Amino acid sequence: MSDMVFYLKLEPYLHQWLTHSLGNPVAFPVGSAENALIRRFLRKLPSGCAPDLPDASMTAVVIPDSKAKPPHRYNYLGHSAKSAIRSVIEDLFRMNLWLEMQDMTNTCGGVNKKILAWCELHGIDDDYSEAVRQKYYRMRRAYDEKGIFLGKFPKK
Repeated sequence: MSDMVFYLKLEPYLHQWLTHSLGNPVAFPVGSAENALIRRFLRKLPSGCAPDLPDASMTAVVIPDSKAKPPHRYNYLGHSAKSAIRSVIEDLFRMNLWLEMQDMTNTCGGVNKKILAWCELHGIDDDYSEAVRQKYYRMRRAYDEKGIFLGKFPKK
């Protein structure tokens, strides 16, 4: 991996989850879909444009090595490209949350405590566990509304 990074603005719980899982700066696995997307949208810094500066609220992401687009020359991502990468990160988070919570919610006990434990396991502060819980409930409710019951059966 190169030493070059770009910066993304992420929700605090996403930042904590991502850096806990993939390091700081975030280095996606070689051959991952995230790295392919980053390489696809990389371009040279446009003239008159200043490079991103680090900010405490930003997440540093490593630019993957590429023979076709060496990071020392191709290290700029536009606003729309960063938005696409944020979407992929959000999808990865949702898949991780959903798959691991489904194993835990099939047993007795409340979901709230399990969400807290999941957040702790993934480096997310208790302050953000409510946001994660709401995200999980929204996903489960979306399936329930389509008649696919993946949690508790709805009350009649």
